[in-house]
Parts: sequence; C-alpha cells; structure tokens
Amino acid sequence: MHTITVDDEQLAVKSLQRILRRIDPEGIHEGVLYADAFLHYIGENQPDIAFVDVDLPGIDGITLMKQAAELVPDMNIILYTGHPEFKADAMDSFASGYLVKPVTQPDLEKALAHLRHPLRSIRVQCFGHFEVFVNDIPLKFERKGSKEVLAFLIDRRGAEVSDDELRTLLWSDGEDTAKKRNYIHNIIYDIRSTFSSFGIGEVINSRHGYYSINVKKVRCDYYDYLDGKPVRAAKLGKYMEQYPWSQKTKAALFS
Repeated sequence: MHTITVDDEQLAVKSLQRILRRIDPEGIHEGVLYADAFLHYIGENQPDIAFVDVDLPGIDGITLMKQAAELVPDMNIILYTGHPEFKADAMDSFASGYLVKPVTQPDLEKALAHLRHPLRSIRVQCFGHFEVFVNDIPLKFERKGSKEVLAFLIDRRGAEVSDDELRTLLWSDGEDTAKKRNYIHNIIYDIRSTFSSFGIGEVINSRHGYYSINVKKVRCDYYDYLDGKPVRAAKLGKYMEQYPWSQKTKAALFS
C-alpha cells in the first residue's frame, strides 16, 4: 500500500504514519506539510491512498481533495479533521472515507476496509528468480517472451529500450524481419492487457518503437535495494537467475 498524508501539523503527520506502518509495515507511507508539495507528490507517484487534513493553510481540504481527484482519479482520498461537522460535505464530494482526530488504529483499519477504489499493488521480485505479482497473485502471460521482456524493461529502470534491443534479446540471430517486429508489438500488447485485466494501466511507456517501464507503478525489491532499503532476499546474491543477460547487473550489484 502506498499512502501520502498532508497536514500542516508535523506531529499529526507522524502520528498517522506510525499507525499506517503498524498496519502495513511493507508499504510506502509518506507525509508532507503543504498543499503544493502534496499535489506534486501525487502527480509524480500516484499513491493508492491520500489522507488530507481539512484545515490547511491557504486551502481547505475539500477543495484540495477535488483537485487531487482530477489529477489522480483512481486514488482513494480520506479526509480527516477535528471537526466532525464537515463529514456531510466530504462524503458529497466522493471521499473514500472520513476520520476524526485523534485517529485510532481501529478507526483507520475500518476506513481502509471500505475504500472507494480497490488497491492494486504491483510487486516485482528480482532477487532470486524474476516474478511479478498483482495483489500477491503471480502474473501469467499469454505469449512466450512477455515475461522476459518485462524483466528486461524493469532491469533498465525506466530507460528506453528499442525494438532492435528487444529483438536481439529474444532472437540471438539478430535478423530483422516484419514477423519479428510484429511479435515484439504483440508482446507489449500482451503485457499491457495482462495488467489491464487487473484494472492497472500505464505500466509500459512507448514512444516510436521505444519502450520503458513506468517505475512509479511498481514496487520492486531491486529498486528498493538501490535506494538503500534493507532487502533480505538480496543477501543470497542471486538476481533474475533464469535470464543469462541479467548477469551483468548481478555483477554490478554483488561484485
């Protein structure tokens, strides 16, 4: 679960983050103090849930919620405040929930159990054997090569990969044929449609024969490791073991 809290009181932000981390210790739970920082964050990171304080300097939370909903339509927004009288206005504005300060863990758990938009978490496992999970379900693709292409894009961490590179990845002879180019396009379609079947879009970026992973859409142990976060599986020194091309990254990680 990926959450962002906006409240001009630092203690309130930290209090809510502590509860969220008890409920979801593996999740990402960020906090900001200002509305402009909040809007920038959700536009860049597209979190699952936003907790918005009604009483913010320069803007009220209901107005901010409407702006956020336009920016990220499928994000759950939970308003919270010390003023229960705002609840009717909040729910008329399509909030996913409403909490009254001080927020308790049971209250928060109840709100999380009744979200407007379902949580769709993409979890990528790179250490050991490569695997992708959506809501803890391993993804199965229709086409041979789709999983390896996705692994290659994730390994590149958002850098663009060309049709030629993907063709060389899948066929060692390097021959360029219309049939092979069409198959690459079909693989990209297969990856996108597989994610789409879970209601997840925009995982693969494309531009004139170049493709890249949308790193904002995935939770990846490899990315966490590079960010300095503790990743237990990395201690085994194995990385995407089913793909020979991954050894270059493996050497850079563990040599």
